[in-house]
Formats: sequence, C-alpha cells, structure tokens
Amino acid sequence: MSRVFLGLGSNIDAEQNLAAGIARLSQQYSLLRVSPWYRSPAMGFDGPDFINLVVEIDCACAPAELAAGLKQLEFDFGRSADAVKYSSRALDIDILLFDDLVGEFSGLQLPRSDIQQFAFVLRPLLDIFPDGVDPADGTPLTHYWPALTDQPLYPVRASQNSVARG
Repeated sequence: MSRVFLGLGSNIDAEQNLAAGIARLSQQYSLLRVSPWYRSPAMGFDGPDFINLVVEIDCACAPAELAAGLKQLEFDFGRSADAVKYSSRALDIDILLFDDLVGEFSGLQLPRSDIQQFAFVLRPLLDIFPDGVDPADGTPLTHYWPALTDQPLYPVRASQNSVARG
C-alpha cells in the first residue's frame, strides 16, 4: 500500500462538494485522516473563496492510475476536460505526496510544488503530517511555513481524523 496525501479544494457549494468528495474517496481508497478545512481567496482569478483541505489515503495503485481515478472523480463533479487552470470548480483534487516518490510519473510531478508555494496547501498538510519532509531533499515541511504566513487563510472546520477506514 502507498501512503498518499491529496489536496482537495472547491469554491462552488464548497462544503457540500468537499464532503461528498471525501465520501467518494472513502469508497474507493482507505481514507486515513482528514485535515481541518480552510477558506482562502481565489488565486489567479476573481471568484468566490475556496475551501481547501488535505486527506491522507492508502492505495494499492500506481501514481498514474490514482491520477486517472481522481480526474474521473473531478469530472463526476462537473469539471470539464478543457477547464481553465484558474477558474471556479466544484471539486479539485491534487496528489501532493505519493510515498517518497520524486520526479515525473506519466506527466505527474511529485512532490507537487504547490506544497512550498501556497498556505492553503501546506497548512492542512502540516496539520495531519507535522513531521513530514520533502522527499526531494529531506527538508522538513515546516521549513516552508514561515514564508507563507502572509497568505490569507481562515479556519472553517475542525479536523475529522476519526474517519473510518474504507
């Protein structure tokens, strides 16, 4: 089994779509932990605020297979194949960390660079993986936090770490 951290986000009926997305993930994968939820402004475009969180799963699939399954889940929630990168969405799911893999895997870059760039990715990841390290160079993930503290981020919902394993 592989230990994987996924970043989830939504700015269309966000709480409803994120809860439904987590439920769908728990049907397909072993859902281990769910971070607190955070609200932040849309980045790269004018739109409603996003709610973001991180989930930890165990899965028995390759990165490309997981990415394809997650993309299908996004499509199930209304995302089109030609969606603009910076736009509103009902459900966005990104693979942040997949075990200790580093590099490109069928077009998927691991670890995801968003971890070091955005508070809405790093804060919920640190909430459930406080001892995490960047597999590329061994840097503790906490090292990146001070540079991101000026980005607006507001707690929305407490952690749901008592999720039953699927």
